[in-house]
Order: sequence, then structure tokens, then C-alpha cells
Amino acid sequence: MLEFLLAVLSLIIWSSIFVFYFRDSIFSWLDNRFGKDTVLPPLDDKAADRAEPTFSAPNTQQPEASEPVKEA
Repeated sequence: MLEFLLAVLSLIIWSSIFVFYFRDSIFSWLDNRFGKDTVLPPLDDKAADRAEPTFSAPNTQQPEASEPVKEA
């Protein structure tokens, strides 16, 4: 039991030394990974006209009045 306690204690101490030594690199990586992204500039009018809406219904064609309605 003492050996297990010493092993856990040494892992805690070594990991705390590692985190303390590399804390600036770790915090900058965490900020880059989980931080807020920069806001993109707004689109110009021409680009907004060319852009397709993200969530839109597909273009479905209605059958002509002279065509019979197909039922499954």
C-alpha cells in the first residue's frame, strides 16, 4: 500500500512540475483551442447576393396541370 501511495504521490508531483514549467505554453494552447474566434468582416453586397442560404428547402417542381399526378 505504501508503494502505491508513493507512486501516486510521485505522479502528482511530476505532473504539477510539468504543468508549472510549461504553463504559458499550455494556457496559450488552451486559449487558442477553446477561446472565442475573431469575428469575420461583413460581406459586401455582391457577395451577399451570390451566397446561397445555408438552410433552405430544396427546389421542388410542382407538376403541370396537364400532367397526371404520380402516386406510389
